Amino acid sequence: MPAQSVSALRSLLAERFPERARRVGGGVPVGAASVDAALGGGLASGRLTELVCAPGAGGQTVLARLLASTRDARQRVALVDGADGFAPESLPGDMLRHLVWVRCRVPAEAFAAADIVVRDGNYAAVALDLRGCTERALRRTPSCVWYRLQRATEEGSVAVLVLTPCPIVPAVPWRLELAAPMALAAAGAPRDRLAAELSIRTDRSPHQAEELAG
Repeated sequence: MPAQSVSALRSLLAERFPERARRVGGGVPVGAASVDAALGGGLASGRLTELVCAPGAGGQTVLARLLASTRDARQRVALVDGADGFAPESLPGDMLRHLVWVRCRVPAEAFAAADIVVRDGNYAAVALDLRGCTERALRRTPSCVWYRLQRATEEGSVAVLVLTPCPIVPAVPWRLELAAPMALAAAGAPRDRLAAELSIRTDRSPHQAEELAG
């Protein structure tokens, strides 16, 4: 992300949210029953969660449900759009009023923007959408970039959802996978019905399993 764009983003956040509000504990329900059940209630605050989305498997439905859920809860959410692929016209306008949408062109821009909004402290959830980025570009991301994002997340209380086209986030506490494409017959179905039919596979790191065991 160009330096002037980073500066502009910082200025926008400072103007819109002059007081930083730290949240404590809890999590952020996604609003899709199968996803929330797999996560034990929702996205964990202060943690990264990776959602691996095969094309047509329901990643857009999960993102839409997260926007609806946070809107109902009167929580702010940020979307860092790694390949400028988000289509706001596909959602009702009132579902976007609490959303800050950061449009990026390449992974490097997306990581720079995510670092800013995660550290900002004014969001219940941040979605880093890398689905439109190539696997080659993502695998060239230095491990220190992921480490910086993980540390920034753990130092605050924002829940971070990383949407990826393939398993890519190193040492992630939670990884969910939407591997099966949704049936063509479901294309015109309501989003809440689609969310209820999502097929989720969960992969939890050994460290996370130890934390949950107490």
